[in-house]
Amino acid sequence: MEPHVAKERIATGYARLYGPLAVVSVVIAFQPILEGAYGTLWETAARPAGGPAAVGLMMMFGLVVALAWATLRPATTAGPPVVIAVFAVLIAVMLITKPGTGSDRPGLTTFGNAGLALTVCGLGLTISHLVQLRRV
Repeated sequence: MEPHVAKERIATGYARLYGPLAVVSVVIAFQPILEGAYGTLWETAARPAGGPAAVGLMMMFGLVVALAWATLRPATTAGPPVVIAVFAVLIAVMLITKPGTGSDRPGLTTFGNAGLALTVCGLGLTISHLVQLRRV
């Protein structure tokens, strides 16, 4: 099989997985991710001290756009998977460190844990995509 055809088959297979990740990412953005009175990411970003949440929203938007890009235009190059991996790492770091919550760090809700798991799975997916593209 020619390398270009093999890369297209690989990209088409991964595109089927990136789409559902994009949908679930949008759903999680509208759920409370931190325990306590923080509310959703949108509500937290609307508060006067909501700078970190606003950054989180921008990263979530970037992740969803990159996932949609990789879904609608299957990636035969490393561009979209690398962009997805970068956003996934940044979001995972924000979910783990919880910036802007003060010294008494709240725990993650079920949706927060799901978001963290989603970003880690997305990172693993993009790494495997990049490894397969490299091997062809």
